[in-house]
Amino acid sequence: MIVIPAIDLIDGKCVRLTQGDYNKVELFNSDPIEQAKLFKKSGAKYIHVVDLDGAKVGRPVNFEVIRNIKRSTCLTVECGGGIRDKATVELYLSSGIDYIILGSVIFKNPDFVSEVIKLFGKERFIASLDFKDGFVKLSGWQEATTITIEEGIMKIKTLGFERLIYTDITTDGMLKGHNFEAARYIRKLFDGFLTASGGISSKEDIIRLKSIGVDAAIVGKALYIGQLKLEEVISLL
Repeated sequence: MIVIPAIDLIDGKCVRLTQGDYNKVELFNSDPIEQAKLFKKSGAKYIHVVDLDGAKVGRPVNFEVIRNIKRSTCLTVECGGGIRDKATVELYLSSGIDYIILGSVIFKNPDFVSEVIKLFGKERFIASLDFKDGFVKLSGWQEATTITIEEGIMKIKTLGFERLIYTDITTDGMLKGHNFEAARYIRKLFDGFLTASGGISSKEDIIRLKSIGVDAAIVGKALYIGQLKLEEVISLL
């Protein structure tokens, strides 16, 4: 089990949203590069970075910050948000980003997804499945669909992804625990590298996810407010 701290970016600053609501933004660090260094000091080997501005507008907005996070820490970086064309994929990969996270384009432009997986290799890509009340949401969680979780995962598998991050939006930023029922369900549907996200706020949550067979857990708000200590969790695992 890998614990991955999260950095979400708006206007070049490290923030957290509550249930994906852009009207509920909490600023935690105006210097995300310094925040990434703090995570590294606490023992992190990986970091999850999302360009929330990019996710909303469909193009990279905080690219320079993300590139500098990689250069300043040499952590394994997975990043997403607004990556919807080949030029953007090339931009991130040439800057040393380890994994590209694709979400909305899986459903809106699967031909593009097939193209970049073929060009750059499926090992460089992670699918992101974000859902609320059992249905997939797109475009930075702003757009509702009638796509079920199972249908979404079937599409992801058909495109050849071997890594998947899933997020139950209703739990995200709430600090009330993870949706373990969804974790068990998705683990049965997807046999690749599976990363859980949303509501993970205690050591017990992480231990429980490990027992289900989840490979990694993304943690955000619980780390920022000190409810969860990264160094303690890493040493535990």
